[in-house]
Amino acid sequence: MPEVNRKDIKVLIVEDDRSLRELLEIELSRSGYNITVATCGEEGLGLYRQQIFNVVLLDVRMPGIDGVETLKQMRIESSMPEIIMFTGHGAIETAVECIRQGAYDYLTKPVKLDELEMLIDKAFEKNTLRTENLNLRQEVNRLSHSHIVGKSAAITKVLGVVQRWAVTDEHVLITGESGTGKELIARAVHDASNRSSKPFVTINCGRLDANTAESELFGHMQGAFTGANKGRAGLFELADTGTLFMDEVSETPLDVQVKLLRILETSTFRRMGGSHDIRVNVRFVFASNKNLLDCVSRNEFREDLYHRINLLPIPVPPLRHRIEDIVPLAWYFINQCRENDSCEWEISEDAMASLMAYHWPGNVRELRNTLRRACILATERVITSDLFPFAPPRIRESVPVVTSTVTENRSVTAFPLWIVERDHILKVLNLVDQNKSKAAKLLEIDRKTLYTKLERYELEK
Repeated sequence: MPEVNRKDIKVLIVEDDRSLRELLEIELSRSGYNITVATCGEEGLGLYRQQIFNVVLLDVRMPGIDGVETLKQMRIESSMPEIIMFTGHGAIETAVECIRQGAYDYLTKPVKLDELEMLIDKAFEKNTLRTENLNLRQEVNRLSHSHIVGKSAAITKVLGVVQRWAVTDEHVLITGESGTGKELIARAVHDASNRSSKPFVTINCGRLDANTAESELFGHMQGAFTGANKGRAGLFELADTGTLFMDEVSETPLDVQVKLLRILETSTFRRMGGSHDIRVNVRFVFASNKNLLDCVSRNEFREDLYHRINLLPIPVPPLRHRIEDIVPLAWYFINQCRENDSCEWEISEDAMASLMAYHWPGNVRELRNTLRRACILATERVITSDLFPFAPPRIRESVPVVTSTVTENRSVTAFPLWIVERDHILKVLNLVDQNKSKAAKLLEIDRKTLYTKLERYELEK
């Protein structure tokens, strides 16, 4: 686990002994922890419900609600923070009961400061791992395609915007057609931000309905609805200090949009069935494949919410507007399909022409699935156009097809794209005296791609 800044460790001390409470507050604050104190179980429960802590130090014997009962109530509220119990009257039965109720550990007074700090650090590590595991369950199928591939002017411009927006802490709205890679852009924003080591939590708003949305986003208290046998943390709570990516935000139910706007403005929310506000520190990244202004005009999306989330927009271009990225993306997906296969794959000339000529309505996602399907269907290690679910174009005739048009009194000759690419490769090869390595570097492609193009255009000597 990377070195932790103790300012990130939020500790709640619940102790009725004033001298010990003040001593712990002073010494642990001096050691760098973010400390909050409570004088009794009732006050501790109130703070526990309103804020998100990583570790709780809880005295067993206190007037009013004692430590064991406070522990039970805290565990009903949330299972996330680690709770360390301590008392001046050590008894094995009490220790066993506390562990059974969900305490992380049990210490007897007088507490040694270095021992306590070591225990807090270990408890925080467990708390962090638990949060990461919850997040990874949602992302287990997402991370295998998390690399942004391409050097086209269009995608380079997008990545430049990502770098500029990431260093701020404002919310971001990513727009683009389905399959363009909006989630990868959201991940790039998170990774380039100062929250990169914090949680990255994702939610597809299109999968939410009026009955599940509030519980998923805000969490719920025990007994909030039929079947809620215990409290549950929502995604806003899991994303605390990190980034929450809300995909297909246009599909969010209107009643939930009202509460989302409140969270954006106040950084607080309330669990279902709860009576206390909880404050979070979350950076939101939204995405939509719909025109949100059109949704606003149809009363499907709140206008005030639209203006609130559209502060830093990142439009992602469709694949048909970044044709230069099709070849590197194709090789990237083919290499993914190889897994442990050491055999080299090839792409035939007609297959490459088909990939370049197709309009890709499903964008990068469709390209990935097309290549995966082709690799499965191929009987040899060659991708041919007959493996694609669309017809290949004719790219080579005895005489190239050239069209001429007149625009504003100027004659414009339009060549097919493959002719322009072939002629450019020839010029670069002549410039470097046919040195393939230098030519590949100038063209910003790898040698394998260059050799494929040379074979396709019959330029290999």
